[in-house]
This record gives sequence, C-alpha cells and structure tokens, in this order.
Amino acid sequence: MLFLLLILQINAIEFNQSLGKREITCFGDSLTEGLTVIGEISSTIKDFSIKIYNPMRFKKEGYLHQSQNELIQKFKFKVKYNHNIQICIQNLSTSTILYSLKYYQDDEEQSYKIDTQLPMTQLQPIENLMAQMKISYDIIKGMFSNLAERQEQRLQQFQQLGYRIAISSVILLLVTVLITIFGTYRYKKVMKSKKMI
Repeated sequence: MLFLLLILQINAIEFNQSLGKREITCFGDSLTEGLTVIGEISSTIKDFSIKIYNPMRFKKEGYLHQSQNELIQKFKFKVKYNHNIQICIQNLSTSTILYSLKYYQDDEEQSYKIDTQLPMTQLQPIENLMAQMKISYDIIKGMFSNLAERQEQRLQQFQQLGYRIAISSVILLLVTVLITIFGTYRYKKVMKSKKMI
C-alpha cells in the first residue's frame, strides 16, 4: 500500500522551507517530455523570486518561468524535452521568510480541464438553460412527430383518392363501352326494322 502511495505521488512535489535574509536555494527535478507543469509558491512576505530553467538549454531557451514580488506566484509551462530543471528561490528581503512550494506534472488535456472548470454558482444558470432547452427540444420533437403523422394520413388519403378515381374511371369506361355496344345494337335493330340496312 505504501508503494502505491509513492507511485501516485511521484509526479507531485510539495514542501515548506524557510530562507534567511537574502538567501538563495536551488534544487533540481527531472521532467517528462509532453507534460505540463502546474504549480504555485507562496510566502509570508512578497519580497522573493522564483526562477525555473533548464541548465542544459538555458542559453537557447532562457527561463521556463520567473516571477517576483507577489505573495502567491503561480506558474505553468509545457515540457518540450525529457530533461532536468533547476528551481531557484531567492529571499529578496532583509528578514527570514517561510515559503511553501507545490507543483505537479499533468498531461495537457487534464490541465485544460482544470483551467476550464466553473464554480457551482456559475453552473446553475447553465443547468437552468439546459433544462429549458430540453423542454423546447421535446416540444419541437412532438411537433415534428405530429407533422409526420399528418403527412402520413394525407398520403393515405391521397392513395385512397387515387384508388377511387381509378375505380370510377374503369367503371365509367365500362359503362361507356356498354352504352356504345347497346346503342350500336339498338341502332342496327332500328335500321333493320325500317329496312335501311
């Protein structure tokens, strides 16, 4: 169990330390390429500075992060290469300070999620809007289903009307043929009786 805790904490560092007047302390850490380092340093007095750099590439890249004269200094940078970094903290005041440093390595996707999280008070109006959108969606969905049903009913009515027209046309054609045959037969009979044929 202790081994598991050590593995889980391997990408995070957190410690407190005191610095005497105008004292500087440096330490190193090994970072993995592609990860983002997110952290903060805070102190009892704002007169201190932090500088983070890669000693092997300092002439080309310069500082990965540097800041000073703030009670809480936050930093974030992306690691471009597998390398060791140097972190230097300097007390700029004439009295002893106590500082707290914490940072961790994270992949960019998770750090993006951390940066974009909203407090619950800001999420409530969004949730209300989402509920209203769901209600509107359900209403529109119901309207479209009603329209689809009406369209289907009209299609069935047109099909029935088409069948009725076809049947009445066939009946009318048959009646016309019968009338023509009957009329011709009657006409021949009348003509025979008058001896015209």
